Amino acid sequence: MSQQSTQEKRPALSSWLALTGLALLLILLFYSDTFRSLLHETTTWAKHIMEARPAFGALVFFLFSALSAMLAFTSSAVLVPPANLVWGKMVTFFLLWGGWLAGAIVAFGIGNAGGPLLSRLGFEQKLKRYREFVSKRMSFWLVVVFCIAVPSEVPGYLFGGLHYPFWRFVGAVAIAESIYALGLVLAGESLTTSNPFLLLTAVAALVLIALFAGWFLKRLRRRRRSKGSAA
Repeated sequence: MSQQSTQEKRPALSSWLALTGLALLLILLFYSDTFRSLLHETTTWAKHIMEARPAFGALVFFLFSALSAMLAFTSSAVLVPPANLVWGKMVTFFLLWGGWLAGAIVAFGIGNAGGPLLSRLGFEQKLKRYREFVSKRMSFWLVVVFCIAVPSEVPGYLFGGLHYPFWRFVGAVAIAESIYALGLVLAGESLTTSNPFLLLTAVAALVLIALFAGWFLKRLRRRRRSKGSAA
């Protein structure tokens, strides 16, 4: 086996080890009285706030979801369990998915505005590593795979900067984010109903989908590089 082949297989091995470790951690947490007590207290506190002002709570949840699609350090995942309890899984799904989609559209507009603004926001360096994957003529389904594989704050800025067709981008992001929104809502439901099997299934499915999409992009990059070397 060549050294290059060995190096290519290491990331896959580390990803599987990380997935196994995550599964074991989730199982341990589920059977931890301390964790379950903390989860219950946090969920109950957030649930009371959302019930007291449901319209305002829904707006905050939507806006926070949009923000999490634009900035790497924010996440709306912690609000999903209480949102499920207050509004139900379907409403929570559409608020989460709609917020993520809105955030991606805003990021697309910022990317479309040009490089200087991206530099001020600190995204220019981060986007460099992904530019070799994408082009303005990229197929729709390849954009879907890309949106699944990379952090949620990347596609909007990246494709906006490329001036990619807007509605094709929106459609691709809508499909990709719907997968994660569904998985996250199911995972949140499992936490409030103390169903470890559902939690593990939802998390494992999301991780496997992301791993497959990442593997596909790496394979595409290697193919492009080999064609460039041959030329």
